[in-house]
Amino acid sequence: MKKNILIALLSAFCLTVSAQPTGRRGNNQASKPVTIDNIDCLFDTGFEVKPVTILSKQEAQEKNVPSALVRNPNEKLAVMAKDKNGKLQPFYVKGIEVGFWDTRRGEPKTDYDKVFDAYNKVGSNTVMYMIHWGDIEPQDGNFDFSYTDDIVEKAKRHNLKIVWILFMHEQFDMPFLPDPEKQWMYNLDTRDGVNYAIQWVKDNEGNIIKDIPSQRAKKYSEIMPCYSHPVVYSKIIRMLDKLAARYANSETVIGVQIGNEEHFSYQGDDADYNPYTLALFEKWKKQTRETRWLRFKMDMVNLWFSRFTTAWHQQAPYQITMINPIGGGPEKGEADIINKTGTDATTFRDSKIDAIASMYYGTSAAKQWKNLDQVYKINNTYSYATQLPVLISTEIGIRFNTWAITQEYMINFIERGSQGFAVFSYGGVGSRDGVPNEAGECYRKFMAMVTANEDIIWTGLPGTGNNISITATYGEGKISCLHNGDDATLGILHFPDDMAENVKVRTAEIPIEVMVKKAGKYIIEIYKDGNLLATYNEDMKASKGKSFYVNMSNKEAAFVKVKSQGSK
Repeated sequence: MKKNILIALLSAFCLTVSAQPTGRRGNNQASKPVTIDNIDCLFDTGFEVKPVTILSKQEAQEKNVPSALVRNPNEKLAVMAKDKNGKLQPFYVKGIEVGFWDTRRGEPKTDYDKVFDAYNKVGSNTVMYMIHWGDIEPQDGNFDFSYTDDIVEKAKRHNLKIVWILFMHEQFDMPFLPDPEKQWMYNLDTRDGVNYAIQWVKDNEGNIIKDIPSQRAKKYSEIMPCYSHPVVYSKIIRMLDKLAARYANSETVIGVQIGNEEHFSYQGDDADYNPYTLALFEKWKKQTRETRWLRFKMDMVNLWFSRFTTAWHQQAPYQITMINPIGGGPEKGEADIINKTGTDATTFRDSKIDAIASMYYGTSAAKQWKNLDQVYKINNTYSYATQLPVLISTEIGIRFNTWAITQEYMINFIERGSQGFAVFSYGGVGSRDGVPNEAGECYRKFMAMVTANEDIIWTGLPGTGNNISITATYGEGKISCLHNGDDATLGILHFPDDMAENVKVRTAEIPIEVMVKKAGKYIIEIYKDGNLLATYNEDMKASKGKSFYVNMSNKEAAFVKVKSQGSK
């Protein structure tokens, strides 16, 4: 659908509904109606989506920005961020999501100095920190950043960066938050015995659920805002503006995930049957001559997030925005979830969001790559490395995956030229007392190998390049490669078909062959189990391969780095 058509119909829609009165309910009593005819309507004909501003490394240095997405000479997009000395440096996101339920589940309160110290111990450099809208705006228009400021200060003390994971919806199992019945943002417009500020869900019997208590009684798990309501929408934009402005110049905050699994609700049989959404649907049908409810929902999700990312970048133009559809289901192609939520593998691109933050849980998550790779390829080459949206997942399951599964997905991100990734969640790697567990030790070893090879990972493009090739032919082993031109290639040996729990562990001496087209001196480094296992200085002849051996199991991974020391 052409952008100007959608914008025109939305402009008309805002003018139509903005004159309708609203009221907030307290103690079951409607307050004096508040007119909304003077709200700033963002659906204007002059609207242009504003994604993250991409700089060259020189521009980033000259502007003295705290962090930026930069374009390298080989076209690779990569993150730069200031180190503890204030110097802008290459930065590859090695994240852990802090987890609402891990760290905010009640007393005793979490000592984040201990938690963030554990981040350091396991080799993470980024905290994916979950906050709720109510954490920063506890009352309508009353912003309080004391909580987030405290987290930023603690993260800075431990030399960690932050990506906010910003919830705009609320789940009923969040005891650390006020009940949604008491949260102002879900009760902006309550009248006629119903709640116009939330999405109205249709249950499996065809009933439309119009209030929070009824959704709770139905045992639905969460409340979604009615993003199409002009007042709710304007409050979200205001909140994003304030949060982005607060940390736009921070040397700690580098981005935000806008929402967590937020779109049209997947609860019940369908959503959203709020009158505002239905009125918009009617206008959309007239303007587009389309009638498909799913097509409408997908257009609306794209519109919401194009506005949300733009609101953030108006204040923080260099910080990256992300989203994640529910459970990775839309990216897997699960028709029921796609129909309910209005999201699929194209949503990141069509909403103009900066980064793909898909969720990876269980072996079935591997299905996501097929659909994502079909959308985000240029001439049969992954586009994640060189154009928006880039690839920075916030949720690779570590609590709910085996280590072999978690490791496989992390390798998948590296081989596609990602700008980083994170696991969910902190409780999967350590205790609230800051003590890493067994999975935390596995994470540490993997991140030690990532760190040792960041000279290639940060600027590396997918594939082997034109000079150096690294291959393995043993069993089901696969070598995934990144290259920096002809001078350096990183290969990761792994066993993608053996990650399932029912596949038995097998150990063998595995041959790895290195071949070059340009004769010369090369250094070969092999890493396993978090350590540099072996180093070889080789005088390589053109098209004459040399074999190196590594003893490992089909549940492990080995990194092989080959760098030219000068060709003949």
